[in-house]
Amino acid sequence: MALSSSVLAGDFLTTEAGTANASKTITEAAVEGSNEVRIEEYLEKNIEQLKLKLSTIEATDARLAFLLDQKEKLADWSIQQRAQFYHLLAIEQEANAQLDNAYASYNDAIAILETEPVSDMLVTSYIERSYIIYLQTNSQATYCPDREHALTLARQLSSPDILVKALTQSAFCYADVDRFEEGLSRLDEALILARKHQFTANRQAMIYNSTGAIYRSNGLHKYAFEYFREAYNLWRSVNDYQDMFNMLHNMVGESIKVSDWETAEINVAALFTLAEQHPDFNDFLFFAYSNAGRTQFFQQNFDQAIEHLEAALLIKDTTKETYFIDLIYGYLSLSYMQQNDAEKAFEMASLFINSNSYQSSPIFLKSSVLALEKFAVQDYQQSFNLLLNSLGNERKTYASMMDKDVIYSSLEHSAKVSEYEVQILENQLSINLLKLKSETDKQQISKLSLLVTALIIAVLLVIMAFLVQSRRFFKRRSQTDYMTGIANRRYTMEKGGKIFAAAQKRNETLAVIIFDIDKFKAINDTYGHGIGDLAIKATASKARNWFKKRDLLGRIGGEEFLLILPNTNLDQAVDIAERLRLSIEQHQFQFNDIKLQFTISLGVSVKLDDTESLAQLIKCADTALYKAKNNGRNQVFSA
Repeated sequence: MALSSSVLAGDFLTTEAGTANASKTITEAAVEGSNEVRIEEYLEKNIEQLKLKLSTIEATDARLAFLLDQKEKLADWSIQQRAQFYHLLAIEQEANAQLDNAYASYNDAIAILETEPVSDMLVTSYIERSYIIYLQTNSQATYCPDREHALTLARQLSSPDILVKALTQSAFCYADVDRFEEGLSRLDEALILARKHQFTANRQAMIYNSTGAIYRSNGLHKYAFEYFREAYNLWRSVNDYQDMFNMLHNMVGESIKVSDWETAEINVAALFTLAEQHPDFNDFLFFAYSNAGRTQFFQQNFDQAIEHLEAALLIKDTTKETYFIDLIYGYLSLSYMQQNDAEKAFEMASLFINSNSYQSSPIFLKSSVLALEKFAVQDYQQSFNLLLNSLGNERKTYASMMDKDVIYSSLEHSAKVSEYEVQILENQLSINLLKLKSETDKQQISKLSLLVTALIIAVLLVIMAFLVQSRRFFKRRSQTDYMTGIANRRYTMEKGGKIFAAAQKRNETLAVIIFDIDKFKAINDTYGHGIGDLAIKATASKARNWFKKRDLLGRIGGEEFLLILPNTNLDQAVDIAERLRLSIEQHQFQFNDIKLQFTISLGVSVKLDDTESLAQLIKCADTALYKAKNNGRNQVFSA
């Protein structure tokens, strides 16, 4: 299940040309002397030749032994070659379950590379070291600092590939609800880069995988499943069986969360199929049995759960991910207890509680197994209290999931509002007609009176519905710019003032961006006002892509726009402005039969302690906009 190590191995595979040259050198040496010592001397001098030799050794322990033999001969190698050597060494140490040694090797690579200017390999070293820490601890607090530092370094380089990798890996560190938007923002940036530079399916799949992980951590399991499935399909398109397997593992977990047992069983079957087709991946079968056991456990088929989980334990030595081995002890302890096998239940509970993974395990599993252990030592009161706490935690979890259901149900709700309102009116009309019929029966009103009364009620209901819809329509129209569909000037200033006041009250940051179309008069003069209007609409449409729901975008003049960004600092605002500027600059617009490219200039300002009003903040941004204009246009200036 080790995603990063497989990716890293690909990063350092010998190129075709490099392999050919290395083979020629070794062949020539053999012809000249037929002496193995001379071949080894060449291997000592060149990393590419070392990789070639390494590729001929099949056993992982033999590859590691070979690399360790070469370690003392690195003195004459270049910095980059020595760093690559430590990467190769770390990969083999990880493959041999020597995680502490792998961590030390990445440390050595980092120590070497930090004496030089920032490089792709230095960024990769931090990312891969973080992965080793993840395998050791499964704790964000310990592995995320490396990923944050890797992203900082990646932004200093001009490599889209390494930046996407750093953005994707760091996004895993923003999975909790308080930082949910930041994680998605990083993934959005990564996806834009991936599509712009036409990245491979592998790279795009990693972005979808990270997105699914963030949604999973926030209880949005339906959406998480869809992102994992999209990643699976991308990896399947390039026959990346390791990552296909990982996504199936994730999809099983999400199916269990929403009790979609049919989908869970389908994905478990797919895990076993991949394990059978690719026995060269040692831990596939372990995880297939583990997921099968987990699926049966949550369906309360405890005899089948025990069968699969015990099968997984029999081959636990095939995986180095001890976290999942320890989880099996926990699930087995509860399954044995359900089958009235107390002795085995207590044995498994002890193994689980004393494991290194206990603290980072799911809350319900920890509390349930701990209650079981207390029961084993006849501390019945504490056992009962722990079970009550477990039930309480489960209630909170499901309440949280219900809240998340409201979130993604509300996303689907908007499209159905009109349909629901019509149904409500129809139901109300039916109720009123029934009441009317009841009254007429009692009072023996004539059929003509009934028809007239029903018609009046129907007309009143139609008028009421019309008035409700009209009120919504005119309210929205009074707030909306007729041409672009975004906020008009009056509403932008009114709503912006409220946003500013809220930011002042909460002592939060707030940024504004003013921008307009460069040389807009020339567009009107050359192509006419109709094309100018289309350019304004297109600019507004592009700008919509760069702000969140809480932000406010308005048109405040002819071709001039204002973007108000709550809880946004200067660096973030400048970054948003720059990305908006690039999206306009790099796009060729098609207006009727006219192809047109144009640019925008942007001014940015942020609320300071002495900023008294939104108008003052806008004035600063306006001053920055004029600086951008005077400095040649198509630029971002900050006040």
